[in-house]
Amino acid sequence: MIRKIFSKILGKSEKFKKKESDDVVAFARTIEKVMDETCLTIFKRYNEILLAESNVYIVPAVWGALKDGDLTATQKEIHSSIFPVITKILESLYQENMSDSQRFAIGYLVRGLFISKIIYMIEFYKNLSGIQVELGEHASGLEDIETWGHA
Repeated sequence: MIRKIFSKILGKSEKFKKKESDDVVAFARTIEKVMDETCLTIFKRYNEILLAESNVYIVPAVWGALKDGDLTATQKEIHSSIFPVITKILESLYQENMSDSQRFAIGYLVRGLFISKIIYMIEFYKNLSGIQVELGEHASGLEDIETWGHA
């Protein structure tokens, strides 16, 4: 079963070692690898725009829609790059007996993870390169942020 899921995500040509397919987290690692590669490709290709815009710029690009208005040409390009990957991941995660709301919830979480990863890359790059960003009204209280839990 795991081999079938891997072939859905990575394509039929990918060969898997028996040891890897027996690993209980191999499925999650495969999805994570595909997501990371896709996010990195998008960041490399569109970094100038992503660094210049606010972080919420990526949200409609991942979803492929904007509540009020149209997507920019770049957002449309990002969406066309990311949509096939999201579709493959969702197909591998969906089960036959799922309700529409369960399917939506999984899609929502997968898209949210893509958004989070891309925003993380943007912020990591800004911090690494010393880019100063005007935080405006959101600046107050940021010095008091504490992390909860750990990975």
